Amino acid sequence: MPAIAGLLFPLVCLKLGNVGKRVNSKHRKILAEALRFYRKKRKITQEKLGELAELNPKYIGEVERCEKTISVDALARIAGALKVDLTDFFKPVLEASPPDAK
Repeated sequence: MPAIAGLLFPLVCLKLGNVGKRVNSKHRKILAEALRFYRKKRKITQEKLGELAELNPKYIGEVERCEKTISVDALARIAGALKVDLTDFFKPVLEASPPDAK
């Protein structure tokens, strides 16, 4: 068994080599642009949004710059703080309805 594990380990490492890289930055960019759009539309700073959503404002900035991924739970807290539907973050900004129009 250890011999098999020794043969599989390099394959696992090769497969996991892309884990930290931006695999699908297009979707991350749509989400980031929508997050920034709704935050600015509400005239809320990253610091204030962090306070309202109970998240670190540095993390919010990193998500807006596509440097970090975001969990569904954290995104739901941001949506609640901005008073928008969670699904609004998955629409390109041009198609997204402004929060006041709902």
